[in-house]
Amino acid sequence: MNLKNETIKEIVVNDQNELLLKVIGEGNSGYQYVYREAAGVYWDEIHKAFKSTTINEWTVSEWFIHMKEIVKAGLNVELTIDENVEWKNISDNEIIKIKNATS
Repeated sequence: MNLKNETIKEIVVNDQNELLLKVIGEGNSGYQYVYREAAGVYWDEIHKAFKSTTINEWTVSEWFIHMKEIVKAGLNVELTIDENVEWKNISDNEIIKIKNATS
């Protein structure tokens, strides 16, 4: 099965302290099944984003890496960051960690 690619246009920590990875476009109806991995990652149909459970023990960058791995393993989708990605409510330190993990 070929790996599908989705590009992340926005990386946000929302008011509920959840990490959202918003993709360009509409996503795919099959993304809703990512919850079956039982790994704290969900598809948010309204925001067209993969979403974490509440960020507690892990850092934003740890959640990002975890979500990327779960989406790849469970849905066969590679998440890549758009070069013009928007960052919201994420510290510079965590942005650097995410960029280093994806380069």
